[in-house]
Amino acid sequence: MKIFLNDRTIEFHTVCPENPMNTMLVVEYHSNVLLQEAWDEFSRYEKYRQLIIFTTDKTQDISGVFESFASLFKIVYAAGGLVKNEKGEYLFIHRLGFWDLPKGKIDKKDVPGAEFTRKDIQSARAAAIREVKEETGLNELLVLRELSATWHIYLMKERWILKKTQWFEMEADSGQTLKPQTSEGIFLVKWTSLKAIHCILSHTYSSIRELLLEVLF
Repeated sequence: MKIFLNDRTIEFHTVCPENPMNTMLVVEYHSNVLLQEAWDEFSRYEKYRQLIIFTTDKTQDISGVFESFASLFKIVYAAGGLVKNEKGEYLFIHRLGFWDLPKGKIDKKDVPGAEFTRKDIQSARAAAIREVKEETGLNELLVLRELSATWHIYLMKERWILKKTQWFEMEADSGQTLKPQTSEGIFLVKWTSLKAIHCILSHTYSSIRELLLEVLF
């Protein structure tokens, strides 16, 4: 399990890494107080590229350690799509100087008339479809399958936010007109061949890069 802070990572393990590098901050989980201290140090010093949190306690599930760490932040839930067409090309948006995938926050309008929770897959699927349509101009989409979720941390108004984005693989006809959502800072929407995605990988966010490498290569 991995969380991104720009191009740095927080990882959770069941063993202490052997011969850790001096760019790693390695902490054994004992309490939330210790997690807070570790996060404060990691976020303050750029020399640390990885925060490794491990537990050797057989009664402590690693997902529980992750949840304890997550409790230190305000959590935001989002969803988005990796869209391909009949030519085997993939759809990317360009926003704030980076190539990205269309995505957005999950909210109540994504499941009208139904019991709503930002964590459930129905809400995430509806949000992903809505956001892809709004940000790219596509009208017709087919959801093929659920992909992995990504986690990243960012600072907003002096508060650290932990964002979970649930991804879906989608399919759309390349004949549809693309229209970037300029009100959201998107000025280019582009179909890209698999061979050309190496250019995307070098100019995208670390969490997106990891998702692409997992799914496409």
